[in-house]
Amino acid sequence: MRVPGFRTRLALFFVATLIFVQGVTAVLGYTVARRELVQEGGRQLAANAHAFVAQMNDLSASVAAGVQIMSLDYGLRSAIAASDRDTILSVLRNHGRRVGAARMQLLHLDGSVQVDTAGTDEGKPFAWPDLLARAYDERTAAMAVTGGKAYWVVVVPIYAPQPVGLVVASIPVDDALIAHMQQLSALPRDVELATPVKDGYAVIARGTSHSELTAQFQGAGARLPSEPRLVRIMGREYLVLAQPLTQARGGGAVYAVLGYSLDDALHPFQPVWNAWLALLAFALVAGFFVAWLVARGVSRPVEALAESARRIAGGDYHDAPDVRRRDEIGELATAFRTMGDAVRERELRIRHQALHDEVTGLPNRAAAEDAIDNDLASAAAQVGALLIVGVTRLPDIIKTVGHALADRLMRDAGQRLCQAAPQHFVGRATDTQFVVWLRGADRAEAIAAAFRMVDALGQPYHEGDVSMDMGPAVGIALAPAHGERAAPLMRRAEVAEFAALKSTRGVDVYDPPSDPHRPERLSLMSELRAAIDADALELFFQPKLRLADGQVDAAEALIRWHRPGRGMVPPEMFITVAEETGNIGRLTRWVLAHGIAHAAELIHAGHSIRVSLNLSARDIGDPGLPDRVAELLHAHGVPASAIALEVTESAVIGEPEAALQVLRRLADTGIDMAIDDFGIGQTSFAYLRRLPVRELKIDKMFVQHLATDPTDRTIVRSLVELGHRLGYQVTAEGVEDAESMAFLASVGCDHAQGYHVGRPVDFAAFVARIGARDPGGA
Repeated sequence: MRVPGFRTRLALFFVATLIFVQGVTAVLGYTVARRELVQEGGRQLAANAHAFVAQMNDLSASVAAGVQIMSLDYGLRSAIAASDRDTILSVLRNHGRRVGAARMQLLHLDGSVQVDTAGTDEGKPFAWPDLLARAYDERTAAMAVTGGKAYWVVVVPIYAPQPVGLVVASIPVDDALIAHMQQLSALPRDVELATPVKDGYAVIARGTSHSELTAQFQGAGARLPSEPRLVRIMGREYLVLAQPLTQARGGGAVYAVLGYSLDDALHPFQPVWNAWLALLAFALVAGFFVAWLVARGVSRPVEALAESARRIAGGDYHDAPDVRRRDEIGELATAFRTMGDAVRERELRIRHQALHDEVTGLPNRAAAEDAIDNDLASAAAQVGALLIVGVTRLPDIIKTVGHALADRLMRDAGQRLCQAAPQHFVGRATDTQFVVWLRGADRAEAIAAAFRMVDALGQPYHEGDVSMDMGPAVGIALAPAHGERAAPLMRRAEVAEFAALKSTRGVDVYDPPSDPHRPERLSLMSELRAAIDADALELFFQPKLRLADGQVDAAEALIRWHRPGRGMVPPEMFITVAEETGNIGRLTRWVLAHGIAHAAELIHAGHSIRVSLNLSARDIGDPGLPDRVAELLHAHGVPASAIALEVTESAVIGEPEAALQVLRRLADTGIDMAIDDFGIGQTSFAYLRRLPVRELKIDKMFVQHLATDPTDRTIVRSLVELGHRLGYQVTAEGVEDAESMAFLASVGCDHAQGYHVGRPVDFAAFVARIGARDPGGA
């Protein structure tokens, strides 16, 4: 769901605040008014209760006065003296009607009923004797309940002049009486008379309203409220108060239950409430309109600032909002414009720094890649040449004269390149390399431009008394032949630049077959590790012929790898990769384990064949190699004389002291050591004399053309004589014809190895060959 905008939220905030304030005011007003009404209702109920009792007292006084008048009647006193019942009955009935009594009685002084207008209790004791004792001292009146009806009983003595009897008037307290009392006074409409019964209270009389006040207090243990209590009756709220009336002993309790309707009390305030609601509605409409105007005035500049912020986030720093105000929003807008200008200038500076070299001011590698990719993406520039120009002497210059002068040299080199390629893109690729993009150039044009750049950087850089050669080298990669994007072109041009360092021209074009960093070499190494772990390699054996008697007495174990789906991999390829990636140790351990195992098989088969195994330069620097070889020999039961280990001249020269220690430890175990590819390295004879070597293997480059090249024959004859004088056995590698073998035999060479003697074959075929005693087979 979309979040409302700032303007809407601000307007809603104002309106909500207004509603909240008005609501709180209404709640407070209603609460205060209701509390006051409740308090006032309680006071009125108490006053009405007292008024009701007072009215009942007035009624008793009026009845008593009427009875007293009747008691002065001479005829009544005479009838009482004569016990004239009829006359007494007539007088009682007449006076009872005048005072509203439903029943009149004449009592003897002993409390028995002498005459009863109801005719039911004559001769019986008076029902409420407690009223008689007080009648002589004060006016006596009390409420009594009989037959489910309430009566106000008034007792007045008759004197003649001594008491001769008592007159009792029973005035019914019913709905009519209460209604009459309500008309004559300010009694509330909600009045009920109630008397306790078994399950609560029974209403014996009520006023003009039928609000069922007492019905709310039914049930066992229920009590009528002696203090004003708030109750809800038929959806309306009432204050209810019960006032006990004076009662005769044994006549049942009677309560006057009075109610005060809060709804009726609040009714006069309804117009005020309606007026307030109308005012609230008007205030809300007006407040919403005003709030909208205020919110609009506040939000428009804020929205403009927000829109400007979004544009700045997208890189557009123009068209800052023009907010002409003198308040805080105006100050914010001014600060925002200032900030936008500062950010724009800072970003331009940062972008320039991010895309340019700080020293030369030329575009850096990232900017160069973007520019070249944009050119290659256009249909008109899909052909071109990328040149990596290296200043190869820069590391030596930095070490000699420091970074400051080297930076000035690179700045001068950049200027020279820009002059040599004025219409082309020139940037700085790395600390020591520049990149030049020749748009639309072919191979010949790229090579010509490369030589111009070599000439431009070939002039020494002079500063003071210092003159420094830059040592330029240029690598060339062509688009689209060597890549269709800048990144691969740069990488391949760098490979060509590394090759150019080794050439005399200083310029080279990328050659894919000679690239040592092709991606397939990475997969080759991972597959080689898997092949070693899966024991998927194989040793081939090439026989070595002893020229003195024509017998095969030795063989060189050569590792072979049949790569699934790609055929046989040349050994020089995966061995070189293993050396470069540091995995040659694993490969050597595999060769030693399997070579010594095959040597054991040859011994068990009765063949006296010494197996030669090759070591790399990294292997002879491993101090643990002698122990590992000794463990393998012991595990397979192979004597040390049954194997020979071959190392190249270059491997020995790399770390001579470490190699010397390892080779001596191997020789001390009885293993013969051989120098492979002898004649093409740089081994000094003084150092060679210190090595524990028993065999020299003349490199095949001197042997392959012995039949036709007199120079090679002279060199080989000299090497054989030198080896014998130093006490070494001499083996010639690469023997491919009978003439060469005959020459080697004539000069005293000890062993011959090559295709003429025998090609490398797997172990089973080699065993079959030597079993057939066919050393001369080609």
